[in-house]
Amino acid sequence: MAEYFGATVADIFDTMPKRFKPEEAKDVDIVIGYEATGEGGGKWMAHIKHGTLTVGKVDELKGCKTSIHADAETFLGVTLGKVTAIDALTSQKLRVVGDARLLMTLLPKIFVPFTVTPKKREISARDILATVESRFRPDKAEGVAMNIGYDLTGADGGQWTLQIKDGQCKVREGFAGDLTVKLIMDASVYAGMMTGTIDGTSAFTSGQVRIEGDMMAAAATAKFFHKFVDPNAKEAEELICLRATNALEQRFASGPVMGKWFAGLREKKFLANKCPECGRTQIPPREICAICRVRVNEFVELGPNGTVTNFDIVYFASPDPLTGAGRDTPYAPIYVVLDGATEQDAFAFELKKEDIGGLKVGVRVRPVWAEKPTGSFRDVLYFELDQ
Repeated sequence: MAEYFGATVADIFDTMPKRFKPEEAKDVDIVIGYEATGEGGGKWMAHIKHGTLTVGKVDELKGCKTSIHADAETFLGVTLGKVTAIDALTSQKLRVVGDARLLMTLLPKIFVPFTVTPKKREISARDILATVESRFRPDKAEGVAMNIGYDLTGADGGQWTLQIKDGQCKVREGFAGDLTVKLIMDASVYAGMMTGTIDGTSAFTSGQVRIEGDMMAAAATAKFFHKFVDPNAKEAEELICLRATNALEQRFASGPVMGKWFAGLREKKFLANKCPECGRTQIPPREICAICRVRVNEFVELGPNGTVTNFDIVYFASPDPLTGAGRDTPYAPIYVVLDGATEQDAFAFELKKEDIGGLKVGVRVRPVWAEKPTGSFRDVLYFELDQ
């Protein structure tokens, strides 16, 4: 559909019901025909009757008390005020059959003026990287010297190096110098993480992000930069919070969604819920999809077996803050994409200690259940290699 002045003729009629002011048309009973010729044109009829409006595209204008005819560009120009109706009429680019006063008096009275909604531009990885230097926080990078490489694949991808040294940050195309750490991912994943539509932890644990080099350096980079702000996003409301630690001698119901999760554990099942819009599986299930912000009611069973997408082997366990006791080491937290789950949503649990020697990305694992599941977080003891 051809656009003129940033809109199409069809946009005018698609928005008519929302722009209609029924209180101003209680005494009106008229059928108005519209014909826009040329590319992007067509024929529409609007029936206004005692505060109601019926509008639609037609093959032929019939029974119209008044009809308006113009080429598509002039039609949009007059509607948006880019072309005056008088000029269009006198130059015969606009023709009115019937009562021409409708154009000047009635229509402006019963319709809110049509305006063009600015189109939201997609934020690309290049757009975000172009803001890195301006978002740099030298006060947080004092004494730091490192080269961070980004290897972004797919459309809009490329290779870049963030060079941090002497309280300055420079962005270079390609890989420059010895890289402290290199992050490898699709350009769309990088853009999604920076704009908040993709969870960084989920992207890492599901294998969408790979890190080569100093992993701790990769984790530390966030504090060196102010958060990227999407220029298309609406300004967020300021939130005021009071930080407090609750210590209440009470028990709380888990709610219907988590209740189903625990009921599934009692039957040795992993129940997730599936977003109706993006299709991602949430495990454990949550009431609202964090990406689409819609309620999620459909439940699906996953696994119970799955594939390891990432893991950590811990050789030093921090002491328990309450008892001071340390854990038996080493132990291995693993991230498992259960069979049937979407790749972004990995389930985090612990691997059987005796299986750590055979642990690698891509191995298959299975859960080991408590002898008598009771519907609690203790029902899964650990995962073990599925050999």
